[in-house]
Formats: sequence, C-alpha cells, structure tokens
Amino acid sequence: MKRYIPSLPIGLLLMLVLVVSGCKKFVDLTPDNNIPVSGFYKTEGDIRTALTGTYGNLRGIYNGYYQYTELPSDNTRTFGESEVAQGPFDRLTWTPVTTAISGIWNDSYRTVANANSVLGRIDPIPFASEATKNQYIGEAKFLRALMYFNLVRFFGDVPLVLTEITTEQESYQYGRTPAAEVYAQIEKDLLEAEAVLPATYTGANIGRATKGAAQALLGKAYLQQKKWPQAEAKLAQVVNAGTYQILPDVTNVFGLGKDINAEIVFAVQYVASGFGEGNSFVHTFVPQPSGTSITFVTGNSTSVGTLDLYNAFEPGDVRRDAFLGVFVGAETYYWARKFIYPVTQQNEGENDWPVLRYADVLLMYAEALNNNGKTADALVQVNRIRTRAKLAAKPALSQADTQLAIEQERRVELCFEGHRWHDLIRWGKDVSTMQAFKAKYTALDPVNANLSPAPERRLFPIPTREIQLNPKLTQNPGY
Repeated sequence: MKRYIPSLPIGLLLMLVLVVSGCKKFVDLTPDNNIPVSGFYKTEGDIRTALTGTYGNLRGIYNGYYQYTELPSDNTRTFGESEVAQGPFDRLTWTPVTTAISGIWNDSYRTVANANSVLGRIDPIPFASEATKNQYIGEAKFLRALMYFNLVRFFGDVPLVLTEITTEQESYQYGRTPAAEVYAQIEKDLLEAEAVLPATYTGANIGRATKGAAQALLGKAYLQQKKWPQAEAKLAQVVNAGTYQILPDVTNVFGLGKDINAEIVFAVQYVASGFGEGNSFVHTFVPQPSGTSITFVTGNSTSVGTLDLYNAFEPGDVRRDAFLGVFVGAETYYWARKFIYPVTQQNEGENDWPVLRYADVLLMYAEALNNNGKTADALVQVNRIRTRAKLAAKPALSQADTQLAIEQERRVELCFEGHRWHDLIRWGKDVSTMQAFKAKYTALDPVNANLSPAPERRLFPIPTREIQLNPKLTQNPGY
C-alpha cells in the first residue's frame, strides 16, 4: 500500500507510517481493505506479514538495479527508445531531476521504513518461539542494512533513520549523516543479524536472509570501505562454513527452475502472479530489433552488453556463450543470456535476481587476501572461478598482477549482475576506464561522444524534490 502526501519530503514521508490515527473524524474514509497501523502488529503472524512485505519491496528495486550499477560502466549500454529514460545513466549525464534517481531514493527509504516498523513493534508481541522472534529481528536488520549499503554507495551521506517516524514534524528532523556513520550502522545491523539468523531454510522459507547472507553483505561493506583485514576475516567465515559451493556447470547457475541452488547466497525472488510480482528482465535485456526470435515477447534494448565486454572474455571461456547471446541486426547486440528464458508476458518473469552469489564471495575474498599480502592464497580463489570457466589456472603472480586478475574475473563472471560500477569506484578506476572506453568506441558508436566521466559522478545527486521539501538536505558536489 502506497500513500503520498505532497507536502512532505517524499523519501522520509515513506517512513511516516501513520499520521492520522489519533484524529477524530466525522466520517471514516479509510477503505475497508486498508489496515491501520494502530490495529496491526498484534500477533506473530502480523510481524511475519509485515516482514514479507518488506522483502516484497526488493522486487521493484532490483528490477531496475542495472541502471545504477551497470549502465554507467563499460559493461552495458542502452539503445533506441530506452535512451530517453536510461540514456543519462549510460552517458553519466544524470541530474538532480532524473526520475530514476528519485525512484531509488524513495524505494530504498520505503523499505527502511518497513524494516523500522517491524523492529520498533516486535518486542512486546508474544511468539511461540523466541528463536523465531530473534530470526525476524535479524531479517529486518539485514534488509535495513542492505538498503543503507545501496544508499550510501549511491548518494554518500544520507539521512540515517533507525526508528519509525510517526509525525510530520519528525520527518523534517533528519539531515545527511556522514557516510562513515552510515557504514558503522550497516556493520552493527549485520553483526547482530548474523548472530541470530539460521544457516539455511527449508520449504516456503527458502529465500529469506541467512547467516551467510549477513556475513557476505558485511564482507562486501568492509571491502567497499577498503577495510581489508575485516573483509578477509568475515568472508573467510562464509567460505569455511561450507554452506555454499561453485556449481560445476555455469549454465546451471541461472534460469527458471535453477534459481535456488548452492551458489546463491541471497536473491530477490519473483513470481508471475499477474499482480506486479514478476520481473521485466525481458524488457530490459532483450534487443528490440530481435522481435520474438529470442523469447516470446519483444524487449526494449534497455541494458545490452558492449563489444568491450564481449571482447573481455578470454578464448575458450565457456562463460561468454553462457552469459551473452549475440543478435545481429542493423547493429550487433550482446544480450544478457543469464537473465532471459522463454516468457509469454513482458513483465511476468519468474527468474530471480542474485544479490549475493558465492562466486562474488570468493572473488571478494581473493581481493581482501591479496590486499593483506596473501597473494598466493588469493590466487587459489581466483583459480576456482577460472577452473569452472574451463580456463587455465593462473600461475604465481605479483600482488599487482593478481589484483588485475581479480578485476578481470569480477568483470566477466559477474557481468550484468550489478557489481561493475562500484567495483571500478573501489579500485579508483571509474574515470580512467570510462575515458578510455569513450576514446576507443566513439568512432564506432558516436553516442559515446556524450559520455561524461568525472570524479563527481561517483555519487548520484540528492533528488531536487527532497532538497526543496527538507532544507536540512544539501546537494552533492558537482550538481
């Protein structure tokens, strides 16, 4: 259920669960199918329902996640009609009024609001099992940490709201919290989550956040901050637990009916329900000129692989043909085979989006090891990924060359999955990589002449509307 009151800051409004519950009204205008917050959160089942709704928000967020994490990079580009909406991300020319930037701000804070409501109201509610109550608390903290991890990478300093907002005035009290404090809260939430979450689930509970998911996300947060010792220690826990494994055949990692496998640490699950719970990956990743030759419905060329990505795969790498399809029309399109299967309705895809995958964990672990001077151990992890790709193992390398090997494997192994842009930022290579990309491909594709790499582009602007409504918010440099 979405409610919008235009006079409030949109992002923080979405945390304002109820502002009129205490007002007396002559006529009750609340629809019968709306449940007031004051009448909810009474039972264990209510908490479970609210928590499930919090997970449900992830479907919309990760349906468009590629815009913020792949399109700005050298991995993907947009074509044709999609250049109107997605072109600013492709060319790094977004502005404070770019619609999708407001979208990710609002959707992330809506999810934070839901998690805060669960955490603020769960304590007095009786549960049949204290372990289940603690598990739900851990899940809510994991989801809140995941949202703040995205927000801090996208925007830098952001409002850090940890309790349910219940009045309009309260929504104006939040300015931007320094990124270091946001990361500290992410770390706190995830440490507390891993202590109470189970290692695995069965039946209908499969897909909920696990201990390993909390540890992997925490390792990723440490890595992005370049806290190498902490990242190594935390990711080692995931690796040594033995819960996850690299599947022998890379073609079994993705696709309908294959989504729940031993390589998936945490994924957003979709269902073709007819109620907006499916994904639109076909619309995103299938080239429009291909018509129905790839699947039963037409895509829109919104996020298509680049020639540079295609050429990044080494000869003999089985991942190239497993992850990339090639369609030749007036132009050549390299589409994300890993996310496409035969669907009959454009927005009703049921395959999942992997937020955390074990291959990602191993390569993060390798990066942490290498930065801690354990280069030989790092290469062991790199070669686990290369062996699955049917490539020769890397021999002994210097620390610098091992870093380059890690960067290569991360690019091709995780292509399209939403890691490339922030990897480049962490390595300090975002500007140089995109400048080189622009110089290399402008003649082949003149659209690249409009590419605008700059250090300021490492962060998105705070949406204009938020600044207009909340004077405590300030803009990022360069906007």
